[in-house]
Amino acid sequence: MKQLLTILVIFSITSLFIACNSNTASESGSNTATEKEMKPFDLAAVKKVIDSTNAVFGSMISKGDSVGLASLYTSDAKFMMPNMPTASGRSGVQTGFAGLFSAMGTPGLTLTANEVWGTEELVTEVGSYTMTDKTGKEIDKGKYIDLWKMEEGKWKIHRDIFNSDMPPMPMPHTKK
Repeated sequence: MKQLLTILVIFSITSLFIACNSNTASESGSNTATEKEMKPFDLAAVKKVIDSTNAVFGSMISKGDSVGLASLYTSDAKFMMPNMPTASGRSGVQTGFAGLFSAMGTPGLTLTANEVWGTEELVTEVGSYTMTDKTGKEIDKGKYIDLWKMEEGKWKIHRDIFNSDMPPMPMPHTKK
């Protein structure tokens, strides 16, 4: 009886060991198949999309198209302009651009993506910009950081912050 009990215990332990190892092997086999089916993240392709969108962005700025600009942002975007409260969501972004256009007109804008990195979930762009008046004279230049997120099957701007490299405008003097 003791021998039978020993054989059953050894058989149970061996069966458990084989079962655990076969699950691990099949799981890793399915991971390998899944990895082969998954396409690798192509950051160079995303950079091309960003460069193309930046060109469209500049064109929309020069036309004063606040509705079109807002469509380039995610539904929960944050647009952080200097010296202004954060504009949230597409409607806030649209209102922010409309306010800029009413205050300064429709300048020319060139955006240059200097660095791009990230994953399939979120991409960071660090860039520089140049703004010109209607005659082509440079009126501002600076830098920006945009976070891009996939939404509705497209890369869209999720967070946008920028600031000028130009010295601040002098404050008007007031009499006391």
